[in-house]
Amino acid sequence: MARMAMLIDLTRCIGCDACTVACKQENGTPVDVFFARVLNVEYGTYPNVKRVYIPVLCNHCDDAPCLKSCPNKAIIRRQDGIVLIDQDRCRGTGACVSACPYGNIYLNTHDHWYLNPDEPYERDFVKPRLRRNVARKCTYCAHRVDEGLDPACVVACPTTARIFGDLDDSDSVISKYIREQKETTAREPFHLLPEAGTKPAGLYLGTMSEQQVSTLGERAPAETVEYVPYESAEPPVDGAHAGRSTGLSLILGLVLGFGLLASSAQAQSDTTIASKANALDVYSTTTCGGCHGVEAMGGFGPPLARTKLTLEEFRQIVRKGQGMMPSIPASELSDADLNSTYNEVKAAEWKEEQIPIAYKVGQLLSTKNVSKFFTWVFIISFLFGLKVLWYWLSAAGIKHLMPYLGKVGYAKSAFIALRSLVVDGLLVASLWRRSKKRWFMHGLMLYGMIGLIVADILMAIYNPSRSHLPLNDPLKWLPVGSGIAVFLGALYVKIRYSTDEYIDNGLTLGRDFLFVNLLFHTVFSGFLDVWIGRVGEPGWVMPIHIYHLACVALLMLTAPFTRFQHAFVVPFLVAMTRLSEAVTQGQAHPGFVYEPSPGRHHKSERIASDVIQNIDPDFKGKVRIRYYP
Repeated sequence: MARMAMLIDLTRCIGCDACTVACKQENGTPVDVFFARVLNVEYGTYPNVKRVYIPVLCNHCDDAPCLKSCPNKAIIRRQDGIVLIDQDRCRGTGACVSACPYGNIYLNTHDHWYLNPDEPYERDFVKPRLRRNVARKCTYCAHRVDEGLDPACVVACPTTARIFGDLDDSDSVISKYIREQKETTAREPFHLLPEAGTKPAGLYLGTMSEQQVSTLGERAPAETVEYVPYESAEPPVDGAHAGRSTGLSLILGLVLGFGLLASSAQAQSDTTIASKANALDVYSTTTCGGCHGVEAMGGFGPPLARTKLTLEEFRQIVRKGQGMMPSIPASELSDADLNSTYNEVKAAEWKEEQIPIAYKVGQLLSTKNVSKFFTWVFIISFLFGLKVLWYWLSAAGIKHLMPYLGKVGYAKSAFIALRSLVVDGLLVASLWRRSKKRWFMHGLMLYGMIGLIVADILMAIYNPSRSHLPLNDPLKWLPVGSGIAVFLGALYVKIRYSTDEYIDNGLTLGRDFLFVNLLFHTVFSGFLDVWIGRVGEPGWVMPIHIYHLACVALLMLTAPFTRFQHAFVVPFLVAMTRLSEAVTQGQAHPGFVYEPSPGRHHKSERIASDVIQNIDPDFKGKVRIRYYP
């Protein structure tokens, strides 16, 4: 399998910008969009001042953050490693702009062209490939690579500072160049910002005074370029599919396991009820047996046989509820049936050896223990969520952007961020502008989950005993309606994932399927839990409830690592994009304005500092980027 990559030899770059011009000519980018920038970096103090030119372009990362952050599956990674943005699928959300730690993705609301938009070049060549208000970036000139040619910037470079080829091919020009440089100059290639963990394909070689390498000027032969065209790319066999298989196997095993447990419990229930019908006539027809065992010898709840409770104590527990047991109104269990049930369990034979292991499990699943368990699940998930969020904010360059926010004003910056979190995050404005249908289907899950959270809070306040409520009760409308919305949303996504030929972007599919399946089973088991309680199938109460709790716990624990993270990561990334725009528009620093592609000066500073540390580790001063307006 091919792995296309670009090597930049900093010794040979003279800052002529021929690559920049060639790229613009080849791709027809607007005035303020530069797929191939060259940073003019100075460091040191007089008289020991040095200058380095640093070409910057998309690194086509193995673990591309732009790809993982895109909520619309508009970014894919081909089998040859080239990362592309589908101009038709992109909804202009803007999360990828901040997600890229190198500042190599561009999204402009309005484009400014060099020529009249009606000119044949702009109309026939540029417009069909570069849609308005969608993300763009360097493609390694994939349309040329597919023809066995080098990218335009490589061809245009007069000093052969750019070497392009297949890293997996030991005979390719880039592989030969790396080997010869190691032998003749002892230089090892390095990646930009290794702390970002993106595994970029782009490589750099540090500066030196002279070099003599035989491979300069050679290019990779066409037959060594292996690729899979974007339109016909087959889903790669990689960790994503392994993750999907693992996730689906986990769900299938969970369902089968609880199904067998439920079947066993139901079979035991049917047999025992038939044999004990005369002894426990009323008790066996209630839902009590689901928790306390069909013979009242325990199960999800404690044994009731030979109960030592008085009738009044028994009545109080039934009517008011206790622990995980909800209150049971007279409409569901009359006073006469309650008395009969008490008499039956009072007279039931006590057989200690028949107390099932389910009772021991049930003791562990008391209200107190379940609350403690889910408190820890929430804490663990929250902490991992914060760690994941910090990773994305670090990639967005929040530490490097913060000093400039002070010049804009922290109060104003906070307002911009909060507005973005609401409009771009909660209301998903970008999706609303592009596709009302997709927005609605997306909203089913997003707002349905919010409804379930609100319903749970209201239930804890207004119905702490968790007593059964009629379906026409307002407290029941919200969770039922929200659950139906989430269920339909998850079902829609499952269908779309199975029918969309481009849904596999080469990196995230396994995590996506794990999240959607866990969400589906969480809602499905929740409805089963309610339904079983209402139809009176005591043998299924315990396994279905455990099934539901297990799905909820797994959903929460895996949330920071699956597609669920989009719910909290994307809004913050979009907010970072809005803050960068505010710094640029407010002209808080000239670098943000004079940067060839405005708004990414803080990321260019980070790159420049990283490169200087690689080529001159002893330098501890400040790095300066020169822009020429």
